[in-house]
This record gives sequence, C-alpha cells and structure tokens, in this order.
Amino acid sequence: MKNSTSFVPGGELPVLLERVERKEQTARRRTVLYTLAPVALTVALLGYSASSVSTARKQVAGLKSEASTYTNQIDTSKKDAETSKAQAQSLQAELENYKNQVTQLQTQLTETQKAFSEAVSLSRALRPIEYANAKELASRFPGSEGLLMELLELRQRRTKWKVGGQSFQEGFDSPGFAMHMLRQKRVSGIEPRTGESPDAGRDLNRLPPTNQPRTGDLVFYSAGYAMFYFDDRQEGPFVLGMTPFGITALKSNFAKPAGYRQVQWR
Repeated sequence: MKNSTSFVPGGELPVLLERVERKEQTARRRTVLYTLAPVALTVALLGYSASSVSTARKQVAGLKSEASTYTNQIDTSKKDAETSKAQAQSLQAELENYKNQVTQLQTQLTETQKAFSEAVSLSRALRPIEYANAKELASRFPGSEGLLMELLELRQRRTKWKVGGQSFQEGFDSPGFAMHMLRQKRVSGIEPRTGESPDAGRDLNRLPPTNQPRTGDLVFYSAGYAMFYFDDRQEGPFVLGMTPFGITALKSNFAKPAGYRQVQWR
C-alpha cells in the first residue's frame, strides 16, 4: 500500500510565503486601524469639544461685555435720574423762593400803597407849626406849654418811626411814643417802665376815659394813632404825636376819633 505524501513544489513556496506575509500585513493594518480609530475619534471629539468650549467662552465673554455695557448704561441712567431729580428739586426750591419773593413784593406794594394813601390823607390834614413861633403858640395852653415845646423839640430832632419801637435809638410807633412821654412826665396811672412792654396801647387804656378832651389828653384813632390833643381856640383844635412820617401836627378831625383818655399831668 502506497503512502500519499503532500508536498509543495519548490516553485510555489515563495508565493505562499508572500501571501502569508500579505495576510499578516493586512491583519496588522486592520489591528492598527481598529486601534487608531477610537483614538482618532476621541481626538476629533476632543478637538470639537475644545472648539465648542472656545466658542462658548467667546460667547460668554461677549455676553459679559454686553452685560457690562448694559450695567454701565443703567448706572448712567440712574446718575442721570438722580441729577434730574436734584435739578427738579433745585428748580422747585427756586420756584418757591420766587413765590416768596413775589408774595413779599406784593406785601410791600400793598404797604406802599397804604402808606401813600395814608400820606395823601395826612397831608390834607397837616397843621403847620413853625418852631420859631412855638412859644407864642404855647402861650395859648397854660399848664401844657412844656408838653408842646418838648414835642416840637423832638420833632426838630427828627425822632423816627418804628413799629413796636420803644427808644429814641430804634424809634417809636404812635402808642409807644405817647407812652414814653407819659412815663417821662410820671403821669398818674402810668407805671414806670420795668421791661419790654409789647402793647403800649393796652397800657394807655388804663387811663380814665373822657368824652370831652382837654389840652394834654390823648386821642385814639382806628388806624392805631395815639395823639396828644391841643384845644386851640383861635385856629381850631389839633393833635400832635408820632406818625409814619415822624412827629406830626394834624387837625384833630383828620380821622374819626375812636376814643379819648384823660391825662392827669403833675
């Protein structure tokens, strides 16, 4: 029985070896490819992720820049609003100041008009008295010559008017001046000054009332005047006392008397 033995002819061996080598190379390439494919994919994903992160960072930076711009705009708007508010408050204060000035000017105008009207009214009732002829005039009022001469002398000194005033330095109003003269002469019923007397008119009302005034008595008028009465039988009665124009002599009927007070001169 013959044994059959396989063998490769000498000419085919190199071909077989070459095929084997090719298959091995192909296998190695596949192995390398299969090994590198995940790596390449990972690298690609990492690159995409890095690009995405970079893009996201740029977008975040852009948003931050826009947010900063908006914040600055808001701050600027707030500052503008505060400035506008301060300007509005300043304008409001100026408006109130102008209103107060207008009110004051209106008050001054009213007072000026009142003073002008009063001056016109008083000028029509002026009783001219020349100081040079004062002694002759005083002789008509026995017992009151000193009062008349002193009043005329104070008029020569231009004793000034001041509402509420109680001294020669600051001036007098009409009741205040009358009270000063009465205290100086120590008239009965008038107490010496012990301090500020806010209402001289009230103190003068302590004098006894009378319906028939005599020379030296006080005549009161509704405008607030308190004037000394002189009964001049030759040229008609007149009053002498403090007015807004200084010590002035007026006809006794320059206004309707509101009352009379008797003065007990010592």
